[in-house]
Amino acid sequence: MTIDPFLVAVGLIGNRELTDELLNEVLSLLPRVAPELTDAEIIAIRRQLESSIGVSMSVGQGLHDGEIAPWLGEIKASLNWNYWDAYAKQLKSKNFGQAVIRVLDEDTDNILNECGNPAEKTPWQSKGLVMGDVQSGKTANYCGLISKAADTGYMVIVLLTGMIEDLRSQSQERLDEGFVGRDSRQLLDNVQTNRVIGAGRFRDQVPNVLTSIDSDFLRSNHRAIGGIPLVNIREPVLLVMKKNKSPLSNLVSFIDSQLRGGARLDLPLLLIDDEADNASVNGKKDEDPATINKLIRDLIGRFSRSSYVGYTATPFANVFINPDIDDLFPSNFVYSLNTPTNYLGVASFFSDSPTHGHCVQDIEDAESLLPYSHRKDHPFSDLPQSLWNAVRVFLLSCAIRDLRDESMKHRSMLVNASRFTDVQGRIANAIKAKLYELAEDIKQYLSSDERWGQQARLEDLHQLWLEHYSDCGFNWDEIRAVLYESISTVAVVTVNQKSDDSERLNYAQYASSRFGRRIIAVGGLTLSRGLTLEGLCVSYFYRNSKAYDTLLQMGRWFGYRPGYDDLCRLWIDPLAATWYNHLSKVVDELRYDIRRMHANGLPPSKFGMRVKSHPDALIITALSKMRNADDVQVAISYSGFGAETPLLPDDILRNQSNLQKTSKFLKGLLPPTLVGKRLIWQGINKKDIANFLEDLEILDINAHFLRDHVTKTKPLLDFIGRSEFANLSEWDICLPQGEGDGLESICLQDVDGAAHKIQPRKRQFEKVRKGSGFLRLNKQRVGDASDELVGLDDEDRKTAEHDWELARSGDPKLGASIPGYFYRRFRRRPLLTIHVIEPSESSEKNRKKMMQLMDIKPETLVAIGISFPQFDGEAASVVYTLNKVALRGAGLLIEGEDDNDEDED
Repeated sequence: MTIDPFLVAVGLIGNRELTDELLNEVLSLLPRVAPELTDAEIIAIRRQLESSIGVSMSVGQGLHDGEIAPWLGEIKASLNWNYWDAYAKQLKSKNFGQAVIRVLDEDTDNILNECGNPAEKTPWQSKGLVMGDVQSGKTANYCGLISKAADTGYMVIVLLTGMIEDLRSQSQERLDEGFVGRDSRQLLDNVQTNRVIGAGRFRDQVPNVLTSIDSDFLRSNHRAIGGIPLVNIREPVLLVMKKNKSPLSNLVSFIDSQLRGGARLDLPLLLIDDEADNASVNGKKDEDPATINKLIRDLIGRFSRSSYVGYTATPFANVFINPDIDDLFPSNFVYSLNTPTNYLGVASFFSDSPTHGHCVQDIEDAESLLPYSHRKDHPFSDLPQSLWNAVRVFLLSCAIRDLRDESMKHRSMLVNASRFTDVQGRIANAIKAKLYELAEDIKQYLSSDERWGQQARLEDLHQLWLEHYSDCGFNWDEIRAVLYESISTVAVVTVNQKSDDSERLNYAQYASSRFGRRIIAVGGLTLSRGLTLEGLCVSYFYRNSKAYDTLLQMGRWFGYRPGYDDLCRLWIDPLAATWYNHLSKVVDELRYDIRRMHANGLPPSKFGMRVKSHPDALIITALSKMRNADDVQVAISYSGFGAETPLLPDDILRNQSNLQKTSKFLKGLLPPTLVGKRLIWQGINKKDIANFLEDLEILDINAHFLRDHVTKTKPLLDFIGRSEFANLSEWDICLPQGEGDGLESICLQDVDGAAHKIQPRKRQFEKVRKGSGFLRLNKQRVGDASDELVGLDDEDRKTAEHDWELARSGDPKLGASIPGYFYRRFRRRPLLTIHVIEPSESSEKNRKKMMQLMDIKPETLVAIGISFPQFDGEAASVVYTLNKVALRGAGLLIEGEDDNDEDED
């Protein structure tokens, strides 16, 4: 009998909390039961344990209207949970941690409790929305909800997926495994078989299916239930359907044939609308709804008892649905799911303190070969160097993951650089051509100890390994020994509406293959919503989509990367990275609003949903979906607020002027105190701060420094000068000293009489497009967390550190390092940090960026950071887009009037 070391480790850990000490102890015991284990295999087991058992998660929160009384608790103990218990066992067999299964159990209980009781015979209807994150496990959640719905008596279960067959088929495949327990193709064709899959291994019950992996709902599909009327069936009926007119019309007609003279079918319906913001939301006038929206409403109306549950990671369009008519507004409940600690979301890559910021690589060279604005006949001829780098890094990652002996054999790369299928085809062909040449060199030369270094392509590949993966746990000789075998099955496919069967993802067909499915998927819209790229490791994203929901859905790199998150890489335009940074804050605010309303016990009908607008380029969702919303200036507080200016002028005269103004301002102050490498001024009057900042040339494109187009003032600077709060009347100023040469133009004497020439900080800059009019600091960060310590005494600092440890104990996602914003909570006075900066030329990697900067000759630049303490009071305004509920609550929408009934331009 073969011993599985991983299962042995799981047994040794048992129900104990996974800690580093326990993990080290267990791993040290494994060689005793499996002496043949190598160090690399033990490392792989560690990664697997950390990504499964060592994961924590918290239960979601929601709003509900109380119209449907809680019912599940009264009957829970009396039910046989056949479908749910089997699904839970299936998840456990796939190494889902006990904590994650426990939270899934509680979340699905909470959601099901908001749906109607299927045993209640009087008519009822429930409409709700479940909000998750992109690629965060919403499928696992609604599969659990479907299982519990079947156990409690729901008899017709419809899952609506996206608008493409690939996504519908993928969803059906997952439901076959998690709920049906059989191959839906065999059930639909009435093929007698004893073969069970997934959850079917743990139970005897088999639901009815009227769709399959190969077939959406056709008029003839009802033959699968042998002509038995729906009201006479014993096990629930499942349909997994696209949101297209034909299958939805077929289903409505089929339900009509079951009515037998009645107005509505007397069976409980659970309709789950995956990607509920896509196609389902009415983009037309209320009295003349769009086809898909109307068909969904018609389907719900055919049942006397029905629950509609929308699932989405981008609920922006859903919350703007008119709540005053019989549409799909989530009037009964809104539920926000949390993600486990091993989930990589938008904040992981793009927040101000990203945990995986190292994964993000800049695209600086694509515009000339593949401009953002191009037509479908664009003559794409060669790959941008950044794209070719991404492809080769993907090849290297395949070899490393094979050496780690991952259980996941599929390997995927995403290329999303054009919305046109013709251009996607040209990109794929160009990748195929270069990949063929490289693969031939790898096959012929790379395993040779003598000759590989003489081949330019292979030497370049080696340099990429040094740059990205030299710390992966394997040396170059080990990589090159397995590389050809690891990449020999890599296929370049286009995934779009024109793709034939040979170009589809087809992961299931490669499940038993030694290497799984290994693809470089080139696409656009089809790759942008719902589809999961199994084992996705490298992504190349060069798109200028401007809608919040579209951008988030395009982020297929969000999700779970167990055991290989350190290898993931994302190539992206730095400008698009700033959009995602904004979105991370938008999503956080939206979740905060839900938590706030949950704490106040308010229902969705009272939920004034607001979504922060972008000050420049982005829109929230399609304008047709926002006809029931409006932009409003909303008062916000600057309490505990921080802002920086990472975007600086690219004009030498403007920068010289800023330096002169800074010198004049500082020399007009009393002498500073030198603390470490920082010059500190204390007790500076707010009027002096406001006058200096107003005089300084701060670009409007810096977030929070935007000039109001009505008042022509900058609200933040205006607030600094006029605020009446006692603890904002005097400021601290900090000027950090860097490693640059001292500036003759700014020489200051400290309180002890010592002279200090200001030494600029050396900073790296990102490349920007020619003619942009600004320079952009690397990662759009000016200072660092230690700057926030200025003005805090030892007691404040210790209190902050103690509170951070408490916060970490309640949220395992928080790291050991205290972020700057957390120190800000303990500040006594506001702080102005003046950063005198010079471009750094410290690394060869950034040489080209620096050459571009030197062409502009920025010389010395001035950036600033502002940090407010906490105080009571509302102070300034920001633009939010509000739904009707929020507009009404703000007194901006008069009952009986509708100011949005004109056709859009």
